[in-house]
Amino acid sequence: MNDPGAVLPIPESLVDLDRYPLGHLDGARSMTVVGEGRRSLAERGYVALPGFLRPDAVTALVGEAEALAPMAHRSRVEGTAYLTEPDGSFPTDHPRQRLWPTSLGAVAYDRFPSDSGLRALYRWDPLRELIRRLLDEPVLHRYADPLGALNLAVMVDGDELGWHFDQTDFVVSIALQSSEVGGHFECAELIRTAGDERYDQVAAVMDGDTAGRVRVVAMEPGTLLLFAGRRSLHRVSRVGGDRPRHVALLGFDTRAGTRSSAGVRRGRYGRGDG
Repeated sequence: MNDPGAVLPIPESLVDLDRYPLGHLDGARSMTVVGEGRRSLAERGYVALPGFLRPDAVTALVGEAEALAPMAHRSRVEGTAYLTEPDGSFPTDHPRQRLWPTSLGAVAYDRFPSDSGLRALYRWDPLRELIRRLLDEPVLHRYADPLGALNLAVMVDGDELGWHFDQTDFVVSIALQSSEVGGHFECAELIRTAGDERYDQVAAVMDGDTAGRVRVVAMEPGTLLLFAGRRSLHRVSRVGGDRPRHVALLGFDTRAGTRSSAGVRRGRYGRGDG
C-alpha cells in the first residue's frame, strides 16, 4: 500500500501554467482566474477551468487511468436524488420517492502507484491553494481517507449517474477521457435553496425538462471542475461505446481529518478497511 502522506513533486509540464499560473497566485492573471471563478460559483454553483492540463499531460494521465481501471470496484445501486431512502409520506411520483440508477467503477487512492502523476497532482500544494482561494475559505485540507482521498471514476458502456444532489459542500474533479457516446454532465443549476426545496421545479426536470432548465457542463479532457452540488440537481447521462469515461476525483475539505464511513467504503470500494 502506498503512503497517502507522502508529498511528491509535481512535474510542471502537467498543468498549463501560462493559462493558470499556480506558481504565482498573487499575480494579476491568477487573481483574475480566482475572481471569475468565485463569481461563477455564486451565480452557477460551479467553476470550470478548461485546458487546466496540458494536452500531452492528458495523454499521459489517460495512460495511467487505463492501467488503473482494471482495479476499479464496480457498483450498481438505485436511490433517490436526495441520497436517502424513498420517503413514503410523499406521493409516489414525488421527487423524494423516485429512484434513479447509478453504476460505475471506482479506483481507491491506495491503488495509485507511488510514481502516479495524478497522485502527485493531488499532493501539490499550489493546486490545493487554488481551490482554497476559489472557495474563499481560510483553510483547506486533503482528505485523511486512505481510500477516498483520490479516486478514479471509470464509466463504461451502460453506466450512468442518476439525478441527485450532493451531500458534500463541493467536489473537485479533472476530466481525463470522454466516452464515445453520452457521459454528459447535466445540471439544473442552483435549482433549490437552503430554505426552499422547490419540489415542483425538481419534478419538472425529472419529467423531461420542457422548460430548458438543464445545461450540459462542458467537461472536455483536461478540464478541472469545482462543483458545489448541494443545490444543483445533476447527473451523468448513460455512457455508450467501447471507450470508457475517466474522471479523477480529488478529496478536499475545510475540516481536517475527513474520512468516509465503513459503509461507504464497502459500497464504493468493496472493502471497509482504511
